[in-house]
Amino acid sequence: MSPPTKNRSILITGCSQGGAGNALALEFAAQGLRVFATARSLESMSNLSQSGIETLVLDVTVPESILALKDDITKRTGGTLDILYNNAGSSKFSYYKPESFLRSAFRGLLNSDPVYEAPAIEADPTKVKKMFDTNVFGLFDIVTAFTPLLIAAKARNPNSKPTIVNVASILARLPFPFASAYNATKAAVSAYSDTLRLEMDPLGIRVVTFFMGEVSTKLRSADGINFRPDSLYADAEVKVKERTEQSAKASITPAALAKQVVPDVLGTKEVSYIWKGTNAFIVWLLNAIGPRKVFDSTVMGPVGFSDKNQVKRIFERGQRMFA
Repeated sequence: MSPPTKNRSILITGCSQGGAGNALALEFAAQGLRVFATARSLESMSNLSQSGIETLVLDVTVPESILALKDDITKRTGGTLDILYNNAGSSKFSYYKPESFLRSAFRGLLNSDPVYEAPAIEADPTKVKKMFDTNVFGLFDIVTAFTPLLIAAKARNPNSKPTIVNVASILARLPFPFASAYNATKAAVSAYSDTLRLEMDPLGIRVVTFFMGEVSTKLRSADGINFRPDSLYADAEVKVKERTEQSAKASITPAALAKQVVPDVLGTKEVSYIWKGTNAFIVWLLNAIGPRKVFDSTVMGPVGFSDKNQVKRIFERGQRMFA
């Protein structure tokens, strides 16, 4: 077994270039941490390896990949880990900032990967299950695998506070039409993380839930929209594509987001929740003080649900097909 590492160590999942995880790896390294950055391919993290960051292959949906990574990090650190940052996810949404959050609808969604969107009752179950495998069950498995290293870090330094950061989304609290599966995965992460926080407390491990808001990454493709020709919601497809294809104007960059998040993770004040990214604060505020349906009008407009004629066509299509 290797000797203990002198610097605090952090494992970050989902560090492909262009995304938040990549920017976080650079920022944590700049703060003096020993960073283990992971993704499904080393090529996608070439900028990190060029910066001296240790890059490792990980597929969170493959148990053998998780165990191999655990063994590797155990050897590199002497059996400890100070921070586990669960960033990896499939179809992560980032929002464009509207001119007015309450008056305007969300104008579109950004992501480095194509996002699968479909009506809840028409979604491809195979794609939905894959999303849950990555966003939910993969995260569960990573936490289970690496908690022993966090406990060992606490034993080695009783004054330390090993930390788990689980990345949820403001969509865990905001109903976004035609993204029900993704919304559900992030709501699951939120609920799991909050319960994990209580269970880890006796072990001296802190759990932080990060509700990520709007982040300007690569424009996602409308190719991810999957409305069948005979879809009940065929009349909404144009609007959904328009929502997707809008370009970001004022959303925060991954690098700027990282500079906001890292101090909260490393700070002496032990926060349990982080809300960062454009519109994250307003979602937190309205979710805290407003009725459960406070966001409905904001998210329904962009997909045409405020258009009485479109709603009528959707209703009539349903009646023709199933009544």
